[in-house]
Amino acid sequence: MQYIIENLATLLLVLAAAAALVWFAYKGNKSVVMRMLYALVTEAEKNLGSGTGSLKLATVIETIYPKLPGVIKLFISADTLEHWVEDALAAAKVEWEKNAQIAAYIAPEGNEKNAGEAGAE
Repeated sequence: MQYIIENLATLLLVLAAAAALVWFAYKGNKSVVMRMLYALVTEAEKNLGSGTGSLKLATVIETIYPKLPGVIKLFISADTLEHWVEDALAAAKVEWEKNAQIAAYIAPEGNEKNAGEAGAE
């Protein structure tokens, strides 16, 4: 106990530095995870189509979780991961509406009319 009291400033500095490293690793990795999620939700939309939201969510989470860096796994809950998937999906939908080529990519095969409509919305 005496050691802790004598070295309190040093211990607090070490703890603060460790917390800062974890925070920066978390923030840096989150942007990478969000890019991965964008690709995964796009593929899930293409492969599973509309009306399968819970299946797409499960597929994306099942695919992404094993690929997450360890530091991310330590600090995110299942709810947070679901929220990130929803955020990635919202961003992807905006991009799909802007980009006709992506809209055509995710449209059901042989249904160019829907691909054009999805890109035009």
